[in-house]
Amino acid sequence: MIVNTLNSQRVIRYAMGNAGKYSIKKSAIGLDYDAVDALGVRFKEICQLQARKATQWEVLVWFWNHKDLPTQLSIRLGVLGLMLGLIGFLSSLLPMLLS
Repeated sequence: MIVNTLNSQRVIRYAMGNAGKYSIKKSAIGLDYDAVDALGVRFKEICQLQARKATQWEVLVWFWNHKDLPTQLSIRLGVLGLMLGLIGFLSSLLPMLLS
């Protein structure tokens, strides 16, 4: 999770390190254009970004509200399947518990 602390905008991106031999140093993260735009960062202006590991809940909420409809649909169907599976499991245990 990358958060712009100046305007509270946030994005989720995969970040991985670099050996420091190329243009990105070990203590830096390169962002794609869409992430820069979503964070509200302007070229050659000072910004304050905070990078941290996203929690499972933040990832779920991120994909639940994703702007791409197939991504939204897949996460919502997955959650629906989980809920229906839990209901089916609990309903199969109920007769055993009542007898």
